[in-house]
Amino acid sequence: MKGAINIDLTGIILKGRYCIVEQVGRGGEGSMYLARDLELGIFRAVKELPASSRREAGLLRLLEHPYLPKMIDYTERGNFCYIIMEYIHGRSLEEYMQEGYVFSIEEILCIGDVTLQVLEYFHSRKPAVFYGDLKPANIMMTDQKRLYLVDFGSAVFSYSAPYKETKGTRGYAAPEQLQGKISAASDFYALGKTMEVLCGKKKFRYFLKCPALGKFIFRCCRTEPEKRWQGTAEARNELCKIHPLNLQLKAVLFPLAVALVVFVAVLGSGLDREKLPELSQMLTPVTAQYFTMEYQSGSAIWKEKIHVHIEKELQNLQKVYQKTQDQIRILELLAWNGQLADKADHAEIYYRQLLTYEPEYSKGYLEYGLFLCRQGRYQESRAVYRQWKNRAEEKRMQIADAFAEEWQEWKKEAGIILGRTKQSFLEGAF
Repeated sequence: MKGAINIDLTGIILKGRYCIVEQVGRGGEGSMYLARDLELGIFRAVKELPASSRREAGLLRLLEHPYLPKMIDYTERGNFCYIIMEYIHGRSLEEYMQEGYVFSIEEILCIGDVTLQVLEYFHSRKPAVFYGDLKPANIMMTDQKRLYLVDFGSAVFSYSAPYKETKGTRGYAAPEQLQGKISAASDFYALGKTMEVLCGKKKFRYFLKCPALGKFIFRCCRTEPEKRWQGTAEARNELCKIHPLNLQLKAVLFPLAVALVVFVAVLGSGLDREKLPELSQMLTPVTAQYFTMEYQSGSAIWKEKIHVHIEKELQNLQKVYQKTQDQIRILELLAWNGQLADKADHAEIYYRQLLTYEPEYSKGYLEYGLFLCRQGRYQESRAVYRQWKNRAEEKRMQIADAFAEEWQEWKKEAGIILGRTKQSFLEGAF
């Protein structure tokens, strides 16, 4: 839990049985500890979460699969809950990559197949379970190369999917997930992104050697959910057919490799981030289009063309300017452009992307809530502000002082929009 005070639990005994040995990890929602089971004399993994996240424990109780860690016990202490699980001696795939490990095509195919087996189990539950946050950091591999899918903080049941906040992880979450929608297809998208990342710097070499792998990943990552795999059985069937080409790439593809190196070198010299002009200089001609005669006095068709053009230009800048503050500024402009174009669905996508930049963009929930209020979606706006308040309280922030200006702006605009219902709406917001 971001912003929480990190209390050393070493030596603490939970339920009179599990003695905390040391902290072995810390994520966005909580910490992971190594503990010794005093009755059996073996190690256990203990995940500490805010008491409000106890649903993850409830979900784990219902799941049992060879590639999932087994839940052993559960307890609560103060404002935290503790999930005692089978201890997996290994590292995440992300850690392997950070240490310089290069996954082979065969290993990537194996990881994809194992993950699909787990997803097949999830999606076949009654009701179905959508994992929601597939990425290398959530796949553990032991020294014996056995894989486990861990961390169920983003998992939801199918019937509750439309009502849960399912942010996922930037770079892995499907486009519809950024709009608050999640389905089996969303998990396939994250699988494709995960396999692509595991290819590392050898991605293009792997795709040339194994075109079917590139084709599989491409279909996983289609923007439209209906164009992805329609079921885990179909996806596994195709994955099992993939075999790398037995080619001497050095002899066959050497000319292509040289051309690719030259292209990347030329492209890289043009996009050297150290030589990039300030973002504000690049944004000036983009935003200046709002003040042209064509926009100010033009027809609705002209304005629509300008909005589309501005969106494309901002998206291109987004690919080049990767600093967090630059990304936030561009997303703000994309969201505002969507509202000016009367395309609420576009604006909402960008507002939801802004939420993933917390805490750097701490007022993301306030901006998104105000947007929903302007759209007349008052119930959703209330829900967003409750989420903001809960997060602020978790971080021990003083609500009266934090974001006071934005909060007053929201109340003022909400009052204008709602008129007589202002007081009842504000009272019901929390």
